Amino acid sequence: MLSQSTRSGNDSVRLLLFFGVLILAVGSPAQHATAQPAPLKGLVWTEPSDPAQAEAELLAMHRLGVEAVRTGLVQREGLLTLADTLGLHVFQELPLDALSAPALADTLGYARRLLDLAIDRARNHPSARHFGLARRSDTSDPLACSFFEQLAERVHRLPNSRAYYLSAFIEDDRCAGAVDFVLLDALDASDPAGLLRRWEAGQSRRVAGIGALGTWVRAGAGVGLRSRHSSEAQARYLETHLAALLTETTAPSPNAVFVYHRRDTRPLLPSPAHDLDRPYQQNYGLYTADGAPRPSLDVVQGFYTGTQTVFAFSAGNASAQSVPWSLLFGWVVFILMAGCYAFSPRFRYAVPRYFLAHGFYRESIREGREVLLGSSVVLLIAMALCAGVMGSLFLDVMRREAAFRLLFGTLPEPVQIVGVALLAQPWMLVLLLGSFYALGVALWTSLLSFASRRRHPLIPGQALMLVLLARWPAPLLMTGAMVASTLPEAQAVPVMLILAGTWVVATSAAVIRTLSDYAAITDGPPLVVVAMAFANPLPVLLLVGLFVTLVTLDAGPTLAFFWHLATRS
Repeated sequence: MLSQSTRSGNDSVRLLLFFGVLILAVGSPAQHATAQPAPLKGLVWTEPSDPAQAEAELLAMHRLGVEAVRTGLVQREGLLTLADTLGLHVFQELPLDALSAPALADTLGYARRLLDLAIDRARNHPSARHFGLARRSDTSDPLACSFFEQLAERVHRLPNSRAYYLSAFIEDDRCAGAVDFVLLDALDASDPAGLLRRWEAGQSRRVAGIGALGTWVRAGAGVGLRSRHSSEAQARYLETHLAALLTETTAPSPNAVFVYHRRDTRPLLPSPAHDLDRPYQQNYGLYTADGAPRPSLDVVQGFYTGTQTVFAFSAGNASAQSVPWSLLFGWVVFILMAGCYAFSPRFRYAVPRYFLAHGFYRESIREGREVLLGSSVVLLIAMALCAGVMGSLFLDVMRREAAFRLLFGTLPEPVQIVGVALLAQPWMLVLLLGSFYALGVALWTSLLSFASRRRHPLIPGQALMLVLLARWPAPLLMTGAMVASTLPEAQAVPVMLILAGTWVVATSAAVIRTLSDYAAITDGPPLVVVAMAFANPLPVLLLVGLFVTLVTLDAGPTLAFFWHLATRS
């Protein structure tokens, strides 16, 4: 009996073991099939010129939990040796930024030489096996793919090496198959995880990572989450999106996530050109330029070391609202126009005549009954402020667009210096644009008056009334721009583009109406009227702008790149 009991017990144990092994055998493949490798935890890093400082920063990043660094081509093998020791992955990138497809083809020989040197330096360093072939170039053009294919083939000659590029495109990217993986530009993105989902849906599940994750800190911002672009707001941004990218199990999982940037750089002035990550000199660093840590450093260390994923930050006080210059100047415009209408009876009579009895309006101008120099000057100031507010709001909305940032980077450095200062002080931009507008109108009015002296001379006050009343849509378009600037970015950009186009059409119509009235009043020869049309600042600016654009941007290929960026999905 004892032996039977023992055998029964042994049979039970064997049966339990059999079912346990069976469960593991069935369960394991499913688990392995759905398991995804953990993303590399990375940081964008600019190599310091001082070797000792560079080594110290690599050590500090290793202690932070960083597994990979994105940087330029490393020239000192000692840093690669240190990275080998620390187990860091060094992602080295060629200095090829924002190039059109033909420009990439033209730089192929230069890129080969740089890449070959980098591969030679990396042969004895297992840490240096990732090579970035370009940053934010036109990978929506299939002509660019040959460039990446040829360089990737050279990268693959080095064992275990991988080629990639940093892309500004998602669904429109056409060259992902030419490299091993793609890093997506998610700087200041509202939903970086959403970019990955769109990439997976549009790129046949090819591998992608986040090449730049971060948001900027405004100098002088208040303390706490309620203050826009504060250090705490930056930290909360990283906490939210690192949690989505590193800890959530929903597909797709990135192969790497790089936080941008380790440390603020010193102000780029007087040479801000070619920094597409921070064209307006924003600060993104985990450290300030003086080396002081920001709260975002604790967030990155917590996620990268796995010690903390939830953080508390002071709410602080609501940030002091910056002066709403557009609203202020908008009210000034309407007050000036209302003052003209209320205190100048002749102006009050001229306005309805312009719309309801235009022939009578022309006659009153011809006979000098509507010589309202004071009201015209006030109206000129109002129209100039309309133009200034409209232009300032347009630039403020468009500055966030990749195409605009690229265009800004192609401008001469002195223009960039002035542009950075003006974008930081919108009231100065309003006054500057308004002054140019007023000067253009005043010069054209003087030309109209001068050209009419032989037949029916018009004094400047008469000519100014002809010019200004025809521009009546300006306050309405300015109001529309003020409303559009408050919309979310995805809605603000197309609305602002429509308003800008309408402004050009309305101004062109105003020029035509003014010249029609001018010809009827002065009986001027058609040749003079045509000459006055081309003397207007609008066609002159359009022609000069087109010429400068074609010369500066090398015409077709770069313009096509701008178009691809502007219309990317």
